[in-house]
Amino acid sequence: MEPLIAYSDADWGNCKTTRRSLTGYLITIHNNLVFWKAHKQPTVSLSSAEAKYRSLTDLTSEIMWFRQFCKELDIIERHETITVHEDNQGCIDTANGDCNSNSQRMKHVDIQLHFIREVISASIIQLTYTPTSQMLADFLTKAVFRPAMRRAMTNLGLLQTGDTGCVEREIVSQYVIN
Repeated sequence: MEPLIAYSDADWGNCKTTRRSLTGYLITIHNNLVFWKAHKQPTVSLSSAEAKYRSLTDLTSEIMWFRQFCKELDIIERHETITVHEDNQGCIDTANGDCNSNSQRMKHVDIQLHFIREVISASIIQLTYTPTSQMLADFLTKAVFRPAMRRAMTNLGLLQTGDTGCVEREIVSQYVIN
């Protein structure tokens, strides 16, 4: 089992007023949620892949700090690669430097965002495609239905399997569409 795993997501053009996207990401240690963040992106993204890439950029910055912190506490090995789950193939292609039809739409993305490529080539992170239906960070960027929220909470160690207590109802009601 990998000790450190991260999930990145974005909801493209979420804000009805500014059309800025919403970023959400989280980090787990041994399947226990230890860090999460959700915020509106500072600029408008021209595609969903760009919005996801900006979210991945923010997460990668957090990972750089968090990885060093975990090394100092001997939670992870010195050269251990962190798996990052992403549900947008265009974002993954761009980060890996693959030139195909998906990543060509991302040419306008500022060069500063491409530090992700350096982090990948240094084996600090490894991107893994995860279908949207299995994306644990989905609830950070949009309202989700109860089964998706329950699955995410269980997989993040926030809810025991079969637990239907008051804590679940309180947490779920804040984020869920019934």
